[in-house]
Parts: sequence; structure tokens; C-alpha cells
Amino acid sequence: MRSVVFPAFRGAAMALALGGTPAVAQETITLKVAHPLPETHYSWELGIKKMLDSITEATDGRVQFEVYPANQLGRDAYGLLRSGIADMAMIVPLYAPDKFPLTGVTEFSSFYDTTCEAAEKYWELARPGGALDAAEYGAQGLRVVFAMTTAPQRYMTSSKPVSSLGDAGGLKIYAAGSALPRALRAVGSIPISITASELYDSVSRGTVDGALFPYSSTNAYKLGGKLRHEVGGVKFGVSSWFVGMSESRFAALPEDVQQAITAAGLPVQQSFCAWTDEDDENIRQSLIASGELTVSELPEAEVQLWRERLLKAAQEWAAEMDAAGKNGTELLEAMAQAGAGE
Repeated sequence: MRSVVFPAFRGAAMALALGGTPAVAQETITLKVAHPLPETHYSWELGIKKMLDSITEATDGRVQFEVYPANQLGRDAYGLLRSGIADMAMIVPLYAPDKFPLTGVTEFSSFYDTTCEAAEKYWELARPGGALDAAEYGAQGLRVVFAMTTAPQRYMTSSKPVSSLGDAGGLKIYAAGSALPRALRAVGSIPISITASELYDSVSRGTVDGALFPYSSTNAYKLGGKLRHEVGGVKFGVSSWFVGMSESRFAALPEDVQQAITAAGLPVQQSFCAWTDEDDENIRQSLIASGELTVSELPEAEVQLWRERLLKAAQEWAAEMDAAGKNGTELLEAMAQAGAGE
């Protein structure tokens, strides 16, 4: 647990000692933050922590945070917010598809090429007043204060290079979430649902032929040199996550604190996504240079075939959401248009 609290009345005591009165002394506000990451994870250090630090700085130390990493308060982040056990929490919607089915709209790669493009679109939909806020988050009493995605994931295999749609047919490929497995089926592959920590052994044994994975996560799971071949020219979707608060907890904070929290997320998102894009490509180039990765560059006509299949998968997802009364087509259009006016 990381707990840093400034004594609430230190300034008042100093003022009284000097014979004055504490005209602006205010009580420190301490917010509990829960997340599933180890304290050395880059998403904590370059993302969530930087956002929290900027809030503390903007409030001149008035807002402090008790941070509970690695699921110390429990795995159900949504439940932690609803119960008030945590004031802020990192939520990964793909781990709770029953609660956040519409966030699947962000996982389709037809509308972005980079992490920054994906994160910008996600934030536009997830922020208060956005399409996802109206359809999913706000409807459940949540307020998104920071939104982020992984790098776009590549189709990688362990032993068989893939240079056409025909080569992808029947291959058993790992994918997380609900939308990415749909995208795999669209190109003829068989999605495999295991945890990322099981992927190394599964690839080593040959029970899985490959994975949809970002290069920025290959080192963490020791997959460099295991996933040896990439389908060049085609990127699959991202996995999205956010830091949220309950709307009632946010509303109970002083107005200046609300403003500090509202302003903190976007600048950190922009610096973090830029780092993620650079890191992802640096790792990719390093694997190519070492001979641990080969890239099958597809001709443009073949790339177009893959992209058409992926767009069709997104449209089928939207139609299924529509049939369930969840306005999937409207959200898919919002995702396509997000960022167009900037």
C-alpha cells in the first residue's frame, strides 16, 4: 500500500505560532485508489500515478491518495466503487463483459492505426457527455476520469508464417476480450481463451499457434522469440481500460477538487499513448534486428481483404448489440467519427 498524507493542520499550527490566523487552511482530502497492477507496471508509473500526482500538485497538496495495488482491496473494481471501499479504481471492461459490453466498440481496429488515435477516440466516447458515458458508464453511476488503451495488437504466430487469409484458416490464436475473438473468426482463425500468463507455456507446447498481442507486452510475458512471425500491414484492435469514480463520490468533492480531477486525465493520456506507440515500435524493431521476428508484408490487395473482414466483424457486433437493444450501430458510428473534428 502506498499512503502519503499531509497533516491537515500543519499550516494552521504554523500560523498560530506566528500569532496569525489560518485564513486559508483546509483539511486534506485522502482518496483511496485501487488497481490490479504491480507497482512497477508502466501503466501505473506512466499513467495512473502521473495523473494522481498532477491532481495533488494542482491542489497544492490538499488532495492525497492511498493506493492499493495488485488487487489488495479485491478484484471487483466496479463493486469497490459502488460500495465506497475505493474512491477511484482502474477498471478493465474486457474482464467484466456483462457490465461493459458496449466498450467492445473500442476493440475494433477499423478506425485507428496507433495507440494515440485509439485512446483519443475512446476518451471522446467515455468522458462525461460522451456516447459510451451515456450508454454504459453514466447509466451505472460511474464517471470516467482517465481512459487508455493498449497498443494495437498484431497477428503473430510461433512457427507458421502467415502471408494470406488462406494461411490464417484454422490456426489457434490467443485473443482477449469479446471483440478480438470475433475479429479472429472473421479471418478464419480459431480464437483461444486463456490467460496471458498461460500463453508462454501454450505456445511452447504448440497447443496455441499464435496470439493477437501488442509488442509492448511481449517482454512482460517473455514472448520475445516465441511469437516469431507477424502479419505485416494489418493491425487488430486494442484492449481498453479506464480509471473511474462513482458519480456520487465525485459530486461530494469540493468544486475545485472536481476541476483538478477533470483536468488531470487528458494530458497524461496524451503523453502515455505517445510513449506506448514509441515503445511498441522500438520493441518490434529490436526483435526484427535480432532475428527473433520476421514480418510477412502483405500486398495491398491482400491487406484490403483482411481489413474488409475486420470491418464486417465490427458491423456484425453492432447488429447483435442493436438486437439486444443497446444501440451498437450508433456507437460504432460514434467511434468512426470520434476525433474527426479536431
